[in-house]
Amino acid sequence: QHTVPNCSTMDKGAKNESFSTGITAGADSVNDIKPTTDKKGEILGTITPELRAFYDHHNVGGVDELLCENESSATSATVRFIRLNPRFDKEEILSCLRSELEDGSPQPTPIPWLDDRLGFYAVPGTFNLSKSPLFRSGRIYGMDVSSGAAVAVLLSNQYDDHHSSKDDLAFIDTREPLRVLDLCCAPGLKLCTIADALSEMKLPSVVLGVDISQRRISLCKNIVKKYHVDGETSGRSYSGHDLQSQMQQDGEEARVRLYCEDGTTFGTGAVPELVFDSKVAEEEYCSAGKRKKMNKSARSRERKRLRQIAALDVADERDENNEKKNCENQNSDSSVNIKLFDRVLVDAECSTDGSLKHVQQRLLKEKMKASSQLAGNPTLTDTSQLKKLVDLQKRLILSGFRLLKPGGILVYSTCSLSEAQNEGVVSWLLGKHSKEASVIPVSFPKATKGQDAMIKSGSIPGTVRFKPSFGGTAANGIFDQKAMYGGGFFLSKIMKKKLNEE
Repeated sequence: QHTVPNCSTMDKGAKNESFSTGITAGADSVNDIKPTTDKKGEILGTITPELRAFYDHHNVGGVDELLCENESSATSATVRFIRLNPRFDKEEILSCLRSELEDGSPQPTPIPWLDDRLGFYAVPGTFNLSKSPLFRSGRIYGMDVSSGAAVAVLLSNQYDDHHSSKDDLAFIDTREPLRVLDLCCAPGLKLCTIADALSEMKLPSVVLGVDISQRRISLCKNIVKKYHVDGETSGRSYSGHDLQSQMQQDGEEARVRLYCEDGTTFGTGAVPELVFDSKVAEEEYCSAGKRKKMNKSARSRERKRLRQIAALDVADERDENNEKKNCENQNSDSSVNIKLFDRVLVDAECSTDGSLKHVQQRLLKEKMKASSQLAGNPTLTDTSQLKKLVDLQKRLILSGFRLLKPGGILVYSTCSLSEAQNEGVVSWLLGKHSKEASVIPVSFPKATKGQDAMIKSGSIPGTVRFKPSFGGTAANGIFDQKAMYGGGFFLSKIMKKKLNEE
């Protein structure tokens, strides 16, 4: 592990990756709603009655007031979440983090209900991530903890209601590198969490990320480079730019690849367009020396290497082992021409109503357009738009299931509270593949129970719902446990049964 440089000498400035809110009581009617304000106290507007009714249905009150982010509402009770980069020394990161926090504020607190090996911590909402030297130097990520839960359930069976005594990955075949797919990977934070966890377990693995948007995949590429390639921010040591030595040290590091492709059809057409491979990026980093930008020769060399590597991901019918697998895998779609995956994460595009950050962004857009003082979410409240979104989600989960090996695990998740986008999509898949797909019931035993529970079962037994955690109270420098759960979230763990498995 690499140590953290002197806290006072690290560079400052970076893009904010997180968001925080306060909490107050909710209003009982549209007329009682107080206007939401920006940082200057100017009115942003309020949510529409239709959107308010949606939140009321899910027992989420006070959304209007929670969106207020002026100085009077920014208190020590607010919480935001970070994740530590495991390639740096944990204690030194925490020491520097404490020095960055305001006097008297709650100290960095590990998330009690989630495996601490993932490195998630709660910090005060007043912590300015964008100005943190630790963030700029790659020592910490800004990431919502509920998203971390999806990765934990994907990679470990310790959250399964009927898990075995062996609490980590149960592999299909350890003779080959584990193959993991993040089908909707941007911006790349869950992708990095997957790669970090597998690397910490010292498991040879390949982690593929797919996104249809060139802009989003470019953002994802930059984040993966920052935390997994760049010598200054990743925690990797390229001593003397000796790539061979580094690759020997990192022989069990997860290898990350990014494809700019449509997730609903990925692996069913021509050889997909590979835009990034972490080992190729390491090669270029070591050969570039002090050169910051790739020259023409380097770009040509990279394109050639990426084409070669993309061909390795395509299923080779002439390969004896692969041919045997295809024969056994009669429940696979015959159109698939890419090697199947042991684990698939489908964190699907959704209406984002569980994330208050996105609701506030809509408020700001409405104000800038001066079109309305009310923020809505037509994707939720307009029947035709919701139907179109749910259709996309069904095609994404079907694609993920199609690319899964028999015996493999798929996790479907959204940051929405909508039943149509969550249980409705899962139920549809279970009906379409009733002989192959089954829900693995999961839960978080260390989470708060009873009336104050923030994690509850969905309407399909074994699925999980996170109630939005918008704040809480802090006493004696300790966070309220209700503040430790992040945004609204849904997840379901699904197994693809092996042939002839009852």
